[in-house]
Amino acid sequence: MLNGGGDVDGLITWLAFAEIMRRAEALGLGAAVASFADDSAGQALAVDRFWAAFHLQMLDEASREYPELAKFDGRRHEDLIRQFREWDRRRLSIAQVEAAQAHFQGMPSTSAGAVGKMGILRSEIARKRGHMALRKLIKLCGSPIQAIKPVFMMSPLSVAQFLEPGAIEFDLLVIDEASQVEPIDALGGIARCRQIVVVGDDKQLPPTSFFSRVVGGDDQDEQEDGAQAKDLESVLSLCAAKGLPQRMLQWHYRSRHESLIAVSNKEFYDGSLFIVPSPDRERRELGLQFHHLPHGRFDRGNSYKNHVEAVAIAQAVVDHARSRPDLTLGVGAMSVRQRQAITDEIELARRHHPELEQFITRHAHEPFFIKNLENIQGDERDVIFISIGYGRAKGDDKMYQNFGPLNADGGHRRLNVLITRARERCDVFSSIVADDIRVDERSRLGVIALKTFLRYAQSGDLGIPTMTGRGADSPFEESVQDVLVKHGFQIDNQVGVAGFFIDLAVVDPDTPGRYLLGLECDGATYHSAPSARDRDRLRQEILEAHGWAIHRIWSTDWFQRVQGETDRLLNAIAAARANSPNLADRKRTSEAPATPEHAVQRDRPGASAEASRMSEPYRQASFVPGNANLQPHEVPIGSMVYTVQRIIEIEGPVHEEEIVARVRDLWGLGRAGSRIQGAVGDALRQAQHKGNLHIEGDCYQLKGAPVLVRDRSAASSRSLKKPELLPPQEIREAIGSLVRESHGMQREETAIAVSRLLGFQATSQQLRERIEQQVDLLISNGTLKLDGFVLVIEPGSPMTSGR
Repeated sequence: MLNGGGDVDGLITWLAFAEIMRRAEALGLGAAVASFADDSAGQALAVDRFWAAFHLQMLDEASREYPELAKFDGRRHEDLIRQFREWDRRRLSIAQVEAAQAHFQGMPSTSAGAVGKMGILRSEIARKRGHMALRKLIKLCGSPIQAIKPVFMMSPLSVAQFLEPGAIEFDLLVIDEASQVEPIDALGGIARCRQIVVVGDDKQLPPTSFFSRVVGGDDQDEQEDGAQAKDLESVLSLCAAKGLPQRMLQWHYRSRHESLIAVSNKEFYDGSLFIVPSPDRERRELGLQFHHLPHGRFDRGNSYKNHVEAVAIAQAVVDHARSRPDLTLGVGAMSVRQRQAITDEIELARRHHPELEQFITRHAHEPFFIKNLENIQGDERDVIFISIGYGRAKGDDKMYQNFGPLNADGGHRRLNVLITRARERCDVFSSIVADDIRVDERSRLGVIALKTFLRYAQSGDLGIPTMTGRGADSPFEESVQDVLVKHGFQIDNQVGVAGFFIDLAVVDPDTPGRYLLGLECDGATYHSAPSARDRDRLRQEILEAHGWAIHRIWSTDWFQRVQGETDRLLNAIAAARANSPNLADRKRTSEAPATPEHAVQRDRPGASAEASRMSEPYRQASFVPGNANLQPHEVPIGSMVYTVQRIIEIEGPVHEEEIVARVRDLWGLGRAGSRIQGAVGDALRQAQHKGNLHIEGDCYQLKGAPVLVRDRSAASSRSLKKPELLPPQEIREAIGSLVRESHGMQREETAIAVSRLLGFQATSQQLRERIEQQVDLLISNGTLKLDGFVLVIEPGSPMTSGR
């Protein structure tokens, strides 16, 4: 019974609880619910416990229905995937052989002798001079010619010139760069085929009369050239208008950094392209770069050139030739006259910088070029320099809103072509910034796109792979992320900008500007792949081709063996870290001037001038170990295991005696007695038991970590100079590097060259014998062979392609 001050709300709550209890009793859950009645802590966890029990029960049900779930083992499954990848690649190779075999079987028989069409063709082949006109020959012998050469690659003009109507017919016509082919030019090829495939991009250059007319006078405004470049209808737009089936190719592979294509993807393709993210998190080496030249002026009304930008680009080309001659380079300009200004400055630079001449002739397959935006389509290079050219007028310092061809219809297409030519890096040289460009409802799309491009280049908003805002895709990914965060790693999830995302990415603690490791979980992305080839081969190959190190975690393994999977994950991070030295250190090493010792090495027998780039300074482990307040022999075994693994991660391959010395140094001790040696030995055995280490000759290395060749000349540890402590695998790597780079080496030269590479100033008899032992081993296992007195690498050896 209630009195006047009764708790009505409490009564309602109690009645609801009583109803729940009644229903729980009916379901046989009364005891479980009653156990929470007086347990406030249990009440707080009741929902979580319920869902844990629910999901465990669901897992049991799924395991009974699908027994293979309970038997799943990620390592065996990865072995199966590796086998599938190998077989899939083989199948593609076999398909090439099958195609060649089918072509061979369709070749005309030679038994027909010198009669018929084959007789005419054989007679023409045998002639030294006085050949039949090609048009006539194809008309007479089209059938055997097609049997011998079934694929013709021809321009529209060649089709009209050499293929008489009705003389020859094709099953398939493929028109590439169809946005630049006028219908009248394509009709000749279309009339000679049964079906067509038209490939092109209506967001790139259409057919244009820009270069087909005669330019009258040199004093015309560049704007007039652009205004008269009329966009004409192409065979691509004609096919679209006629309702032919269309399919968009969404994958973008060229750009090795998303910032190189992100502007075009947003402005021209409505964000529909799939862009592979880059591990270069902060555009340290890749991506879109902006160079503002505020003193540059556009010589409007006179030469229509920007001299300051031309000089800056010429200097940048010289710097590129000195610092990165291995990367191909192209220069793009907004106008013909700015292209000429840059060409003139490059010619001046060639007279004063011989290394520039060497660079220009270095890449025969992708030569250095300077082009304007009207003729750059179809080209791509590792690095592209872009000169905007337009800016405040020389003289009155006024900013005219005149951007040449970009002010014309289709100007946005021309800009799209120009800004998407780079594979690795695009440097934009501009005398103006985005705020200098005024746009309104009357502005042309090309001008609007230019403003957007400059704004992105300046701000760098699209230069860093960012989280999509979706967070982790599943509780599984959240669990992995939580574990790594507890181990001190910074983790980004759903890394990418468009269509293609990596579930989790580990930020490199040594170089926060890049990602150390990408983690792929078997979540929604994995399940949604249309085929095993996409899911288990292509995706990872694409990521690795863009510089990612990838580690896969299977949810079943993580749920059943979380500690084992955590250890495997931490080892993968350690291996990736060992394989990715600090970029700043690497840059300082590459920029360091040669010491007198280096100069002497270049003059010694067997010491190559390239030796300095085949080794790197030895990096000794230096960090604060866990339980540093205790003596090493008092440290818990788990903590000491972590310490020795960290030493091996940094210095591996490394001898056990050197690991003991490093533990002594980390604790600041003068010597390492038997108790320290015993503690380190126990930790190494424990780590070995986990299966994380590869051991050879008392030298330890993390499994999967690369073998680096290191120069010990500046190392402070004396034991590093002991020949008997040199890791045999490092000696072999040094031998292989020297033989490979030298394209063969006299055996008697090897000991001295290897010892110099490892930082030894003198080659003792003990060191020579240790190096010779590894030479003998490489010969006996078929990696090297003696060609006379010269060591060479056996074809097919892993050393053929280097590290």
